[in-house]
Amino acid sequence: MKKALVFDIDGTLWDSTGPVAEAWDIVGMKSKYHFHVAKEQIKPCMGLPMSEFPKRLFPPMPEEEASALLKESLLFENNYLYTHPGMLFEGVEETLKALSKEYDLLVLSNCQVGYIEAFLAGSKLGHLFKDHICWGENLLSKSENLRLLVKRGGYENAMYVGDTLYDEEETHKAGYRFAFASYGFGSCSKPDYTLKKFSDLIEAAKDAFNE
Repeated sequence: MKKALVFDIDGTLWDSTGPVAEAWDIVGMKSKYHFHVAKEQIKPCMGLPMSEFPKRLFPPMPEEEASALLKESLLFENNYLYTHPGMLFEGVEETLKALSKEYDLLVLSNCQVGYIEAFLAGSKLGHLFKDHICWGENLLSKSENLRLLVKRGGYENAMYVGDTLYDEEETHKAGYRFAFASYGFGSCSKPDYTLKKFSDLIEAAKDAFNE
């Protein structure tokens, strides 16, 4: 039976709020609006569709200018993360290596096109993952993209690992089990499994897939 573990990135695998804030601050300060973006502003945005970022980070400006600045910020962020990667949470590398021997590892994030690639390269963990998909590719919800990812891989069973209530709700909406990364950025209501640390996923996966 083909089994997949599907991962959120921010707040689950790594914390990139520092370098992401740095990237957006550089673009903001270079713009004609000359505004700062702080780490504290970035964290609440993590996990949201990228279309929400201008509402939370940009000063008032015409919609056309906001759209252009968003595009510039996202592209700069992607490139910045290749050389200024986020910080992996404790045990992520070792646990993923162990899990990859038993399951296919996939990535699903509400990010822009190019961010997952920046994560895979910056973390140096790209070789462990079989497939990925993001909101920026098709503007679909996480539940829709989770179904799509599972279907195209031909998986008979899957579990999603994330750190927010949205992750939990979308996973259950798609019909799959959810493991909550409680060390991350958000909170959850009724996850199937709660991970106090990332390595707890080894036992959770065994139980979820009845091994």
